[in-house]
Amino acid sequence: MKKATAVVAMGAIAMLLLGAPSNAAKSKKPVVVGKDASDDWGANQDPTIAPAGGPLGQELVEAAIGMADAKTLNFIIKTSFLPPNGGVPEVTRYVWTFSVDGEFRELDGKYTNYSRGACDPTSGQCPPPRDPGLYPFLVRGNCITDQVIQCEEIGSVEATFDAAAATITIPVPLEMIGAKRGSKIGPATSDAAFLGQVAAITSAFYSVANEPHDGITILKTFKVPR
Repeated sequence: MKKATAVVAMGAIAMLLLGAPSNAAKSKKPVVVGKDASDDWGANQDPTIAPAGGPLGQELVEAAIGMADAKTLNFIIKTSFLPPNGGVPEVTRYVWTFSVDGEFRELDGKYTNYSRGACDPTSGQCPPPRDPGLYPFLVRGNCITDQVIQCEEIGSVEATFDAAAATITIPVPLEMIGAKRGSKIGPATSDAAFLGQVAAITSAFYSVANEPHDGITILKTFKVPR
């Protein structure tokens, strides 16, 4: 009986050890790749209007990247305050420009985005129009500048707006952005707007970079675990 018990115990330990690697990506803490002051929204125009940034859901404080699972990255935007409805759902826009092994990529989304997500000829997606649903973030790439910046739509994902934690988590499959194990997710290297930044800004269809907004400059590179 003692020998049998020992064998069972060893087997259980072996199963736990074998199972650990598959959960390793989930257990790792996200890497903070940029930070920003919690009281500087709109400072590009007027420092005195900063208090308006919180209720809008646009006062950015931190950006992080982590693994949701072995095939998916989480891009996490933290704000000083996030209203349950995302601030101004159809107007508050979040943009994250980054590179994947040197290739430009962009995340662009809102709590709701019928103004642009339903039909955007500049992305090569429309016509026909569509229902973007709630919390849509578009993944873009292959940008060109022709009076305005136009980027091809690569895919669409659904973010999670967590008012209690004041975070927006955007899950992006590695395959969608052309990443793999060992890929480096770093600051953007393109002439697109908000280069190398996470930005929060008001928008209907387009945003103008010199209007009041907040941004986080990305200073670190995240390496996808092998």
